[in-house]
Amino acid sequence: MKRKHAVAAIFCVAAIGFTWVSPYIAMYRISMAARSVRMAGLEQQADLAAVRASVMQQLQTGGYAHDAEELAAMIDTIVSPPGLTALIMRGKEGADGKRHDFGMSYRSWSEVVLHRDGGQDTSQFLLKRHGVWDWKLIAVTLPADLL
Repeated sequence: MKRKHAVAAIFCVAAIGFTWVSPYIAMYRISMAARSVRMAGLEQQADLAAVRASVMQQLQTGGYAHDAEELAAMIDTIVSPPGLTALIMRGKEGADGKRHDFGMSYRSWSEVVLHRDGGQDTSQFLLKRHGVWDWKLIAVTLPADLL
């Protein structure tokens, strides 16, 4: 009987641990999809319409709403595999020469924000839970120096 309880406890701890690290795994998948420069792979990991809307709102707030064509071109550049790769990699090597990994903060059970630890002016990535361990990118907060 003790063996069954021990096995059950190990599985519970493993499930909780995997649940905790699943946003990091999702961010790794997003970065790999972005680096592959294939929109199809990125569309599986991100809700690109929602990401475009979040970027558009930030650019409009930043004063880029005067030319619709220019705004559309900027959004297409930012919400593309190379653009997202640049945002993800930004701040990885800090000004102090050290590597900065992602930090995480849960907004709720179904939303988490990932950002570079210790990095100034880095992007933030909002992930929304899809299922128990799956996450999708739904918004990107651009650094202040890009606005």
